[in-house]
Amino acid sequence: MSGQLETLLESLRGRFSHHPLHQFLGIELVSLEPDRCTVEAAIGPSTDNGSGTIHGGVIAILADVAVAGALATNFDGKMGFATSNLSLHYLRRARDVARASAVILKKGSKICVARVEIYDGRGILCATAMSDYVLTTSRFAGEQPE
Repeated sequence: MSGQLETLLESLRGRFSHHPLHQFLGIELVSLEPDRCTVEAAIGPSTDNGSGTIHGGVIAILADVAVAGALATNFDGKMGFATSNLSLHYLRRARDVARASAVILKKGSKICVARVEIYDGRGILCATAMSDYVLTTSRFAGEQPE
């Protein structure tokens, strides 16, 4: 991992540790690479849906946070973008941990598209998502408008 990316990883982990929603849900930043991010949350009182599995809303939050982390690798951690669409397909229950891994598929001048896969603690695919983000204040370095 490059020094700049490692610095960004530590900066984002610091922001996660102080963010009230991330604290409440126990969201942790697992890994960060250019255009990629993995986050996770474990089953617990704030993530349980009442039947011993992770609530689907928590899985949606993890997908959204993972994409934001992946996009942040292009903006030095600044959040100059907003979610415009999140399409989530639940495949099976996550009983212990939900780990969301996002990859940016397209970086346009106004819209970015990402794919997210959410696995449980056993490595079984529990959900998939596609997400669109609108760039609000930033552009990717060296990119021309479409």
